[in-house]
Formats: sequence, C-alpha cells, structure tokens
Amino acid sequence: MAAFHYVVKAKLIRHIKGSGEIEFLQFEDKFENENPITGRNLAFKHYQNYIDVLLEAKYSKYISDKQAREELISFIDPGTKTKIQVGESEVEFSDTFGNGIGIFLIVDVPKPDKIYDDKEGEEILIHGVGNISYISDDPDRLIFELQRENDYYTFFNYQTDNNVIEVVYCSRDEWEEGYRDDEPATYQILNTPFDWTGLDKPYWWGEPNDEEIVEIQQTPKTLEEIILDGESNQVEFKPALLYNFSTGKAGIGVKGIIAKAICAFLNSNGGFLIIGVADKGEPQGLSYDFSLAENKNEKDFFMLEFDQMLEHFLTFSIKSNVSGQFYQLDNKDIFVVTVSPSKRRPIFLKGQTGKEFYVRGEASSRPLTDIEELVNYCIEKWGLH
Repeated sequence: MAAFHYVVKAKLIRHIKGSGEIEFLQFEDKFENENPITGRNLAFKHYQNYIDVLLEAKYSKYISDKQAREELISFIDPGTKTKIQVGESEVEFSDTFGNGIGIFLIVDVPKPDKIYDDKEGEEILIHGVGNISYISDDPDRLIFELQRENDYYTFFNYQTDNNVIEVVYCSRDEWEEGYRDDEPATYQILNTPFDWTGLDKPYWWGEPNDEEIVEIQQTPKTLEEIILDGESNQVEFKPALLYNFSTGKAGIGVKGIIAKAICAFLNSNGGFLIIGVADKGEPQGLSYDFSLAENKNEKDFFMLEFDQMLEHFLTFSIKSNVSGQFYQLDNKDIFVVTVSPSKRRPIFLKGQTGKEFYVRGEASSRPLTDIEELVNYCIEKWGLH
C-alpha cells in the first residue's frame, strides 16, 4: 500500500436535553489506494456529500466553499442554548459546541523530516470546516499543512494528476513578526476548494490595531459560562501544559497530570480540559508555556509538545478522540482540549511503574487500582469479558 492514506472525519458534540450530559458523536471513513491521489479524490467526494446534506437542511445548494462556510455557521454554532444542571448550578450551553468536518492525510510511512518529525499515524488536516481541528479556518496553518501534503507526494514520487497549483500567500504570522519584508511567498500545494483569493497581500486579516480582527478565534460565550461555573464531571482546568511553577522550567510531571485528566475523560463520558485557567477559574493564559518556546513559533511549539505528551503517556491511536483549539479570553490565550469518550475499549496511562487506569469523578480524575473494581467497570462500560 501507499505511504499514506486519507480519512474524512465528522464530529458532533451536543447536550442531551433534560439530562445535563454531553454527548460526543464521531464518524470516520477511510480512503486507501496504492495511488494516493485516487484515495484523495474519493475523500473529497465523500466530504462533499456531508456538506451537501447539511446545506439541503438549510434549503440551499453548494456553490463554493466560501459560501458553504458562511451558510453552515448554524452547524458550527446554532445560536441556541439549553439549560442543564452541572453539580448544584444551572448552566446554559450551546446546543452544538465543537462540530466540524474535515479531510486528513494519515501518515503510514513517515518521510525523514527534521522540522515535523512525523510519526506513523500522524494526522495532517488538508481541508475542513468548523472545529474539527484548531487550523480548520486558519489560512496561516492550512497553507503549511497543504505544502506538507505536497512534500509527501514529491518525496515518494506519487502522481498528482496535474492537481498541483501555485498559491501566492502572505503569511500573517511571518509578516507581523518581521520574518518577511519582501513579497509574499509562493507555495506549491494540491488543489482544494478553499478560496485563496485576496490572501496574497499584507493585512488581508485587517489593519493593525483593528479591534474587530484577532489572531485566533474569539471565545464563545458558552465557554466563558463553562469556566465561570467551575470544574465538573466533564470540565477540568489546568494552568499549564508543561511549565512547572515550582522550578520555572518544563516538567514531564506537568504533562503527566494533563494526560491523566485526558485518560479519565476517555474512560468516562468525555469532556473539556481547559489549559491556561487556574483551578478557581481565573484565566491566566499560556504565557508560561510560551516562555519555553525560545525562538520557535509559540503556538506551533505548544501543539508539538501537546502531541508528544499524548504519544508519551497514552497512545497515538487516541488522537481521533482528542482535539485542541486556541481561544482568547480576557485578552489571554487559552487552549481547549475536547475529549470524546472511547467507545470500544479502555485506555490506560503509561505510568512510571506500569499501566494506570483513570475514570472521571465529580470534578477530578480517580484511579481504579482494585482489579475487581476495574474489571467490573470495563464490563459495564464496554461489555468486555
């Protein structure tokens, strides 16, 4: 088979009316072919079927990717809310928070690369809408992922059916950080429906100091409400991903605490892990983690550390259940990790002395160490015998 294949993922996160429980629905379809461009074309057709169905529900027909993104705002954030009971408090949630559809290249044979250091199972988003990935609607990150895809075709000498195009693009990050003072760069990518028109000149994102234009997605009000209400069975706060406040340095133990919470959500009913927020719900941002990035792009550094944490403490196979996105709260960056529950099997943490198993309590991660208790939990949860 080929060195990589494609998958189309769709996810729907909604709140069950009357119960207060968050429901995580996921769909994933794989497209493999010894000629990857064939699998890619089939993946895009499948993705388009999802979009067509969603637009039909709005009595609309697909005209362009840009039009579809505008009309599917109600799929991403319908603007309606449901009141549910969380602990002793009543909170309003968006009826669909975190919906998205995307096409991913999945690496089966990593190519040598000092920049990305890809691993088997690495996921590269090449097209999507909504919150399927933290780069779905960010051209800055999307252009680099598409170039990364084209690099795979070039390295393994796969045909592209003349699907490669040149895109002139002005990177917002590089321009504003002073890395580039000449003409916008030209990128070689495989064509997608994404419209790059008008993104070849500086400040397509808005003039400097334009308060209505921000670098990252603004925080939904529902997320502010979640933070205000505090930790619960499906919500947990963490101040940092890897910064140790005792030593002032990166600490593997800090990552271990994050991984423990993710493990507990996977083995329970899923949930949201919000990084950059203190235990009492006070947003402090990600500046401590970012201070460890040295000369690297802060957000790219953070995402790389996050992926390495998943691989080190858990397994890369759970990546489809875990996604993260940057938001801004009180002018501070925070990172929201969405964890969908494991539907088929228990997930174990790689601890210092062996495998560890965690479930979610009322507002904390609880280890199950008694063998009988663990077995009974697995039988009840997954029907394992």
